[in-house]
Amino acid sequence: MRPARCLIEFFFILLLCLTALGVSSAAIITVDPESKTATSDVDTLEAKAVRLVGDQVGFFVQSLTETPQKLIAKVKGLKDQDYDVYINQSFVGTKPGSELREGLSIEIPGTVGDPDCMRSLRALQPVVRPEYERMRQSKVPEVMRVSFMFNQVVDFISSGIRNEKVYRSAAVILAPSGKVLQPMTFMTRHDAQTTAQAIVRACYYIQKARDRIYDVIKDPELRNSSLVTITPVIFAPTYSVRNGKPHIEAAVTNNCHVPIDGTFSMALPKGWKSTAKSLTFSGLKPGSTHKLSFDLVPLVKGAEAPATVPMAATIKVFQDPFMAEVKFKAVAAR
Repeated sequence: MRPARCLIEFFFILLLCLTALGVSSAAIITVDPESKTATSDVDTLEAKAVRLVGDQVGFFVQSLTETPQKLIAKVKGLKDQDYDVYINQSFVGTKPGSELREGLSIEIPGTVGDPDCMRSLRALQPVVRPEYERMRQSKVPEVMRVSFMFNQVVDFISSGIRNEKVYRSAAVILAPSGKVLQPMTFMTRHDAQTTAQAIVRACYYIQKARDRIYDVIKDPELRNSSLVTITPVIFAPTYSVRNGKPHIEAAVTNNCHVPIDGTFSMALPKGWKSTAKSLTFSGLKPGSTHKLSFDLVPLVKGAEAPATVPMAATIKVFQDPFMAEVKFKAVAAR
């Protein structure tokens, strides 16, 4: 029986070690109510908004990563009394101040945002607002109309990203037990389902804006440039020489939250043709890239290769009942 006992003791010690390792690996948030400050020992968590109402203490912890995180919040200076603990407006129990000074265990969830929607919103965020600011003072009727829709798109983007970010947070209130809970306002945080729906809804309304611009804006240049701004597709052609032949590669990356169809086109100089076999694609999934590769072939021997080749990718973005067609233009240059 002795070998069996030794084996049991070994696994018990191993379990203790693993448990201790799990505790020690948790991030530490230190909250100082007296100075109204909070610090984190990791760069994936941000602690802020320390607030006091009498002996009641509140603070806010924001996760800066999309994966779930565990942390220990150590709150200095709490009295030797019991505190009711609220996390994200939910009562989670009563703990003595001495225990809370040593550390309160908190789990912050990971993202609940649809990855295709989040990719799309983040790709659009740095692009749309500057174009809105550039347009907003115009008195041209169609430009004013686009500017109004851009302003809405900016709000959709901000709302979706903000909701997703705030979900990955913890608003903590420590209230003296037996006393009335005093209101403390932090950032509004919705439940997982509401948050996820808000993100999908933001992308839906952006697609609706594409559809409206495509249908109602009559100026073809304004219509297309406006759609380029709010359609997160990357079109990138390159020009090189391979085996002595001009060689073109063109890639379309779909950062929209829905599939796209597309057609490549090019403006070849007189006396040249391409070896491209298929210039169309369909159902390019969100986050995916479609590539086209071809050589340029002279129709007359010894013809000088062009220095540039203007190209375009005409994209159809569709989500029933909304559809828009937009042309992305670029130049492949040696």
